[in-house]
Amino acid sequence: MAKGYSTRKTSVREQVAMFLIICEGQKTERLYFNKYRKRNNGLMILTPNTNVTDPRNLVKFAISQIQRYGIDFDYGDQVWCVFDADNNTPANLAAARQSAELSNINLCLSNPCFELWYLLHYTYYYTPISTSNLLQKLTNYIPNYNKSKEYFESLFDKRGGAIINARKLNRQHRDLGVDLLSLDSNPSTFIVELVQQILDNEKKNEKRFTR
Repeated sequence: MAKGYSTRKTSVREQVAMFLIICEGQKTERLYFNKYRKRNNGLMILTPNTNVTDPRNLVKFAISQIQRYGIDFDYGDQVWCVFDADNNTPANLAAARQSAELSNINLCLSNPCFELWYLLHYTYYYTPISTSNLLQKLTNYIPNYNKSKEYFESLFDKRGGAIINARKLNRQHRDLGVDLLSLDSNPSTFIVELVQQILDNEKKNEKRFTR
């Protein structure tokens, strides 16, 4: 396993596990994940602002941030690159995967887009769909949906259902032999894996603080 370059003091490292989340240049993902930073118990989530959008350069940017934020993989820190399948190519995804694996970085692909995660809070959906059609379908549940608005609170009590739906969706692809980290996995989302990791680590921190 690749090692990070932690410069933080032991007393600080005993308190938090750090998640470094690198999002592509849209506001939607940063707005959503920043709400976990405000809600969690001892879990630090960073969403650096970058205009980089293709997965290869997202991974490159993430690598450059590992030392800056003192990421320590041995401690349990995690680095995630969050991006959409839209406007990406198989070559870009393959290059991003190779670089990410070498640097212990997790890729979080939404196919076709992040809003699939929002839609799965309301309904299970398996048919391949374009981003424009998905956004239109989402307005049936979130009227006047706006990518620049924050919907965390209105989705919060539906998150358990979204986790079930997303896992079922991804499992159906896997059962058919479809590589989830590909353009063939429409619709699918790794957001469920990242959210589950955040929730699991939040529970660990809560137990640590209540001992």
